[in-house]
Amino acid sequence: MRTMRIGIIGGTFNPIHYGHLNFAVEITEIFRLEKVIFIPTFISPHKDVKDVIEPHHRLKMTELAVESNPRFSVSPIEIERKGFSYSIETINELKRIFDKEIELFFIMGIDAFLEVHTWKDVKRLFQSCNFIVSTRPSYRRDNFSDVILNFLREKYKDIQFELLRDDEISGTPKITISISNYAIFAVKTTSLNISSTEIRKRISEGRTVKYLLPEKVENYIMDNKLYHTTKAISYNN
Repeated sequence: MRTMRIGIIGGTFNPIHYGHLNFAVEITEIFRLEKVIFIPTFISPHKDVKDVIEPHHRLKMTELAVESNPRFSVSPIEIERKGFSYSIETINELKRIFDKEIELFFIMGIDAFLEVHTWKDVKRLFQSCNFIVSTRPSYRRDNFSDVILNFLREKYKDIQFELLRDDEISGTPKITISISNYAIFAVKTTSLNISSTEIRKRISEGRTVKYLLPEKVENYIMDNKLYHTTKAISYNN
């Protein structure tokens, strides 16, 4: 059986916007992914929850945002699991859901990756899936892979990391991990200057968010009066 290449993008998606979607499209093309799964968190261990709206709204907006792309899908597994959303638990659960002939790619930006040492069981995570890490415009391509490599070597002195140039499928720098059959890939994508924080701020101020996020998501926000007065996440959902 042929191995299916599946990407995973987690986040609060509060709300999801074109920056998230363009990022996912470019990664899909570069790494020839057959499927990308968006996974909204229930409670992120690393974010202040006071500005995060209820999970069912974030899940619905994410579903509306990706429905036109046949390679994109949304999983509610972290919301259904409740509690803090730990990536290692999500990866393990996805492997149980899918058959064994899959290769998982955990997709994230550089800012999130530089906090990965604070995550639960990150060494086990290194042994469970590939990482695709995207840069900010301020990083040159070569310098970007060095930033990742130096960070890893500083934080994990008992693990060997080696930089290879370049991966035969994606053409991107590839960092191998001595304790794992998986790797970390450094990639540069188009940066759209859109943030969920700015979208929430605009809505609360009565300003337009048109062309920052899909129209169906915008309509859902307006119909449900989201972000006009921010509702905190309920830990009892």
